[in-house]
Formats: sequence, C-alpha cells, structure tokens
Amino acid sequence: MNRRAGLPQRIVGLLVAMAITASAWAHHSAAGYDLTKILSAQATLKEFRWSSPHSAAVFVIKGPDGKAEDMTVASASPAMFVKQGFQPRDFQVGDKVEISWHPARSGHLGGMLASMKFPNGRVFKDVEFAPGGPINNDVLNQAETAQ
Repeated sequence: MNRRAGLPQRIVGLLVAMAITASAWAHHSAAGYDLTKILSAQATLKEFRWSSPHSAAVFVIKGPDGKAEDMTVASASPAMFVKQGFQPRDFQVGDKVEISWHPARSGHLGGMLASMKFPNGRVFKDVEFAPGGPINNDVLNQAETAQ
C-alpha cells in the first residue's frame, strides 16, 4: 500500500481538528470583557436565561443619572451553577440582588457576571473567569504576550 495515498485524508482530518479547536477556543474567549476590572451594583433580576453553553441575565440597575437601566451580562454554564448548588428555580424575576461583573471592553453597559448575592444570602461566584481562574489566566497571559 502506498503511504502517500492516505496523506490528503490525514491533512484534511488535521485541518478539521484544528478548525474545531479554534472555534472552541474562540467560543470560550473572554476577550470582549475587561477581566482586570470588577464593577458592582444593587440590581433587580429582570430575566435569567438558563441555557447551554452559557447562561445570561438581564438586571435593572441605576445608571449614572440615577435612572433605571437594563443591563445584560453573560454568565456561567448551567453546570457551573449546579456545581455550586443552584437550580433554575433559584433565579426569580424581581429578586433584589447584589451583582459584580467584568465590564465590556466596548464601553456599553454590561459584561461578564463575576458574582451574584441572592436575597437569602447565598452567593454565586464565576470561578472560571475569576482572578486565578483558568479562563482569566489564559486571557491575561495572551494580553501580556501581545504587548
């Protein structure tokens, strides 16, 4: 059997594997958020989307002018919430919560949820994007390399 006959198939397989890996890395990229900054506010939960691969939330917070503004944040996967003991029923529209988030680099109101303190005192912390977390370390290392 000619070893070169299978070479094009191997190259195609390698390219497909690289494309899948690149899209998975891009999907988990936090490049759109400033992970060196954390903002916080009192908020009212307006909407929570328990979805995979990442959840999202809409909060009502006071803007700089004191008026209520909707703010959307990306959040952790359902698996991360479950690991910390949270279920979809824990996210009740109208709940008054304390939130912290990594702001969007674009400057628009919103970002990546860092933590949320529920009315009963329970706290969710996004350990994936937290300082020292696996994603945050990768993003910070990339930023240092680019400089």
